[in-house]
Order: sequence, then C-alpha cells, then structure tokens
Amino acid sequence: MKIALVSYWCVPYTGGVSTYVLALRKGLEDRGHEVDILSHNETGQNYHVVDKGKSIDKQAVLTPIMQYMGLRFNEKSLNYDSWLAAMDGERIAFRQALSEFSLKEYDLIHAQDVISAIGVSEVKPRTTPLIVTLHGKLEAEWRLQGYISDDTLSEQWGNALDHYGSMVGDWNIYPSKWLKQQYESTGLMNDIQMDVIPYGFDTLSFLHKSTNGIITTKPEGVKLLVCPARLDQVKGHDVLFHALSLLLKNRSDWICWLIGDGPLRDSLEQVMNQYNLEGHVKFLGHRNDMAALLKEADYVVVPSIHDNFPFVVMESQAMGKPIIASAVGGIPEMITHGENGLLVPAGRADLLCSQIHKLFNDDSLRKRLANKARSYGLKKWSLDKMCDRTLQLYEKALQVKRGEVN
Repeated sequence: MKIALVSYWCVPYTGGVSTYVLALRKGLEDRGHEVDILSHNETGQNYHVVDKGKSIDKQAVLTPIMQYMGLRFNEKSLNYDSWLAAMDGERIAFRQALSEFSLKEYDLIHAQDVISAIGVSEVKPRTTPLIVTLHGKLEAEWRLQGYISDDTLSEQWGNALDHYGSMVGDWNIYPSKWLKQQYESTGLMNDIQMDVIPYGFDTLSFLHKSTNGIITTKPEGVKLLVCPARLDQVKGHDVLFHALSLLLKNRSDWICWLIGDGPLRDSLEQVMNQYNLEGHVKFLGHRNDMAALLKEADYVVVPSIHDNFPFVVMESQAMGKPIIASAVGGIPEMITHGENGLLVPAGRADLLCSQIHKLFNDDSLRKRLANKARSYGLKKWSLDKMCDRTLQLYEKALQVKRGEVN
C-alpha cells in the first residue's frame, strides 16, 4: 500500500504531531508499506515531502493568495482581522500545495489536523480513502493563545474549521477518549466512523538513545526537574514558575530544565527574573537528545493548561521517571494518581508546589512511582499495537471504498 501522511504542522519538529507521524511512518514501513509525509518543513518556509527531495517554495504560493485575502476580508475596514485573513490564506495555500504534489498516486491518505483534512478532501481523487487523526481542537488552543475571543468572526471561523475538518474524512482517529468526547459533545458526529487509538512509539529505540552522550549534564548534589514542552501559553510554564517560586521559599537544592522553544521564550525569561529563579531555571531550547536528557532527570513536570495526550508523559514513563502533571485532557487516561504518577488541577501553582515538595521528601514514593511508570509505559505505549490497529482501520476504509462492506 502507498500511503500519504499529511500534516499542516512542521515535520520534523519538536512536538506531538511530528513525533506521532514519524513513529507511524516507521511502523508502516517496517510492515512493507510505502509512506510519504507531506507537510511544512522544519523551518515553516516550504512545503515538502519529508526525506524525498520534493519541495515547494511557500511564499510563491502564499503571496498571491494573501493579496486576494486582503480584498476578501476588506483590510481597509475597521473590523478587519489580520490574524483571520492570514490563517485562512495559510489554509488555502496549503491546499494549493497539496494539489501540486498530486495525491493520485496514493492508495490511502491519512491527515493529521483539520486544515490538512479539508485541503486533502478538496483535491484528492474521490475513490481514495481519507483517514483523519484529530490531535486536538484548534479553536480551544487558539483561544488560550489569545488569537480568538468570544463573539468574533475569528471564533466562528475556528469553530467552523474544527467542525468541517472533523466531518470530511471516511474515518476519524482520536488518541484519547477525552478528545473523542469533545467532538461528540457537539452532537454533530453521529454519521462519522470513529475509533480511539492511543499513541505508541518505539520504546526500545528511545531507551537506546538515552545512552548517547549529551552536552548538558546535571550538576552534582541537586534534584533535577525537567519540563519538556514548547514555550506556548497552553503548556503552563507561568504556573510552573509560580510553583517554583513557592518551592524556593522552603528549599533551594533543585534546578529545573525547560526543554523546547517557542513564541513565549522572551516573556518567560522575564517572568523567571521576576520570581528570582535565574539560578534555578535553565532554558535549554530545542533539543534532539530528549531521551538522554530525560535519563538525567530525577522528576518530570507537565504543568499544561490544555493538552491532549502528550508524548512526554509516555516517554517519561518508559524511562521510569516519576511524573507530576496537570489533570487535563487525556492525561488522566495516562496517569493514575498515586499509582504511576501524580496529578494536580491545572493552574494551581500552590498544589503543584505541594506535590513537588512531597516527592522531594519521600524517596520511597519516588521509587514506587518510577517503577510503576516504567512497567506501565513499556507495556502500554507499544508502537506495534498502534500501527496494527491503524492498519486494521485502513483496511476497513479501503473495503468500504471498494464497496465490499457497508
């Protein structure tokens, strides 16, 4: 089977969608299938077929479209929304790029977000099955990031995008029961085939990578907290900083590494300074040695305000690390509080601090959580299981398209 995995988001990149797509490609190729990944490249400046030498200059496609968008949304109007115009232009440009890559050669197409799903549905052959994995709801994330507010055209557009993109495929995949419920709660999904298939990854390969040398090592005599997440509003770094400032009032035998980069780096560095955390918090930026960095960690913290099914929880569990995470999205499906990790309500810096302090003071609890996490992670997050279930779904979709089943 020749399969196209299509993502509006950058591949490769530090983030869950890219990690999922690359893991799925490996699993499918190991089973003898030919797989292409169509996406933005790692810089976001081109559209490309990953590792195949095919690329389209983004600006050549986007510039004429944005000239049209200025007219469409009336940029001279007092109500002109430049963000909305830019995002709809991005959507249309990505669809144009997909048409230039030609989707006729694929037996099946698997989109990774509503923007790519809509684009694929409008340019693919009618007989080609379209599977859509929904990794989140864009409207909710954009609202938390401040791009969307109530009773605006942007809000209507974001909701419409989520709805339409979730309806154009032959089958929807959700990584978590929570996300499936988010879409079902709209009451508009009755005719859509849906499955929950949790993420998986190559745990043995990841553990092997942890033995590779790294540049950054943990200082002696301190406890190391690690927070791997893009520097984005939804990841809750400001809550973490508040919690760490409270922790610092009681003890100073710790440091915290932030692994990842993003639009909030400058403002988060200011917040760090305001809380007098300069000697305890270190921004490591974008890294390609996540496994080795996690091996150094004593604890992993995931303070998200909004999340779905973060890979960092899976990776940390496989590495046998005690995790303190927000009880949001699909995370309670990954962590049982007090069993293989600790959960705190999102946004509660005081409770986050309390749980960190609890782990620091209770070594037997730390060891028990770490052992349970490792056992659970190695058993639960199997790449083979994810790929086998996904392939079963592909076969069903192909059979429906061929008229073999209803």
